[in-house]
Amino acid sequence: MLGKTRLTFPQPSNTHKNSQQRVSASQARSDTETTVDQLRQPTAAGSSYGTALEGPLSGYEVRPALPVFSPDPAVDASDLAGAEGDIIVEVTIDDRGTIVQKNVIQSLGPKVDAKVLAALANWHFRPATRNGVPIPSKQDVYYHYPRLNRE
Repeated sequence: MLGKTRLTFPQPSNTHKNSQQRVSASQARSDTETTVDQLRQPTAAGSSYGTALEGPLSGYEVRPALPVFSPDPAVDASDLAGAEGDIIVEVTIDDRGTIVQKNVIQSLGPKVDAKVLAALANWHFRPATRNGVPIPSKQDVYYHYPRLNRE
C-alpha cells in the first residue's frame, strides 16, 4: 500500500465559543423574551461535527457518513512514474451509503486517478443522518502518494 487515505468533514463554525459573558439584568430579560416566529424556526443542536456535547440541546442532530468498507486502490510505483502528491475526490453518498457521484478535484495523472476511482466504486458508507434518519451527503477523499526513492 503506497498511499494514505484521509476523509475530511466540514469545519465547525465559531458561533459557539466556550467563554463566559456577563449579561446585565435588562439584557437577560430581553434574551428570555421569545416571539412566536422565533419558536417556529429550528435551532441547530450541538456542534458542526454532529454531537450534542456542545451548543444548544434543541434542533437537528446531524452525523456524517462513515466508511464501513473502503479498500485502497492498487497503485504501483510504476503508475506514479516518480510523481508525488495528493489525489482529492469529492464523493456524493446517497441515503443508503452508496457513492452515487465522484468528482476528481485534484489529479495525479489519468492512470492513477482511474485506479483511485475504481477503488472508490467498491466503497460503502454508513449514511449520514439527521435526527436518526439517513440523508444524502458529500465528502472529500484524500489519497497522498509520497515520492519513492529508487535505489
